[in-house]
Amino acid sequence: MGIYLSTPKTEKFSEDGENGKLGYGLSSMQGWRATMEDAHAAYPDLDSSTSFFGVYDGHGGKVVSKFCAKYLHQQVLKHEAYSAGDLGTSVQKAFFRMDEMMRGQRGWRELAVLGDKINKFTGMIEGFIWSPRGGVGHDQVDDWAFEEGPHSDFSGPTSGSTACVAIFPEITNLTWSLKEKGS
Repeated sequence: MGIYLSTPKTEKFSEDGENGKLGYGLSSMQGWRATMEDAHAAYPDLDSSTSFFGVYDGHGGKVVSKFCAKYLHQQVLKHEAYSAGDLGTSVQKAFFRMDEMMRGQRGWRELAVLGDKINKFTGMIEGFIWSPRGGVGHDQVDDWAFEEGPHSDFSGPTSGSTACVAIFPEITNLTWSLKEKGS
């Protein structure tokens, strides 16, 4: 079940935004849990015509939910099915891709950074170097599964996450509510 606090942490993190086609708002609160295990992603402009929103409910830790919030939307875009207009297949393949990406040396390193297992300065450098926004081009070879090193045999994290995503292609005007009921 996890470790619970004697009183809930009720501070909330809230964010809102819009892109001319839709507006959104989100809020998260740790509650009774000893640590915040959940994450979210809000990309109203995933590409020129698509919006992506995700809620990731961590189970047994925060690293998988944070990993998915950082990478799932990018993998949806990268899959050839997305370019072909098959959003369902692209999303399905992106979910499977999360498991593949978390294995091996690069996955171990990224999960260590997200889980605060590497000191903050090193983590900032590692996070920038290995972040998809850290200079990696769209045409670069995806080498997550092939990188060799001291943790190449890493089989994945011990925590997990459920995910609920909403993807809106070609929208004109939209209001949507997506939330997790209290833990």
